[in-house]
Amino acid sequence: MPKWGSFVLEMIRLVILLILSLLVLGGIERAVYEAVFGNPVYHWTMTAGNLLLFLVLYRNYFQFKGWFKSEHNKKLNKITTRGLVTVSAVLLLLPIWL
Repeated sequence: MPKWGSFVLEMIRLVILLILSLLVLGGIERAVYEAVFGNPVYHWTMTAGNLLLFLVLYRNYFQFKGWFKSEHNKKLNKITTRGLVTVSAVLLLLPIWL
């Protein structure tokens, strides 16, 4: 398969993974917030936090399992990974105080 064909397949895979992960994570968060606070809480910061989590998951795991192989594929370093996960956790917990 040509390089551009595998790239297109990888982009389709990325979009599908993004949609599925946002739906799953959003559903879990809604259920947890509803169980804790009695009503479903959802804020734009939670979507941003989920996007950051997806970025970390994709860069550290999913990009190596796909069709597009490149010498430019590298994992995020530990400091960047920890920083993004911390910012994501803060964004996910921020609606509690808003």
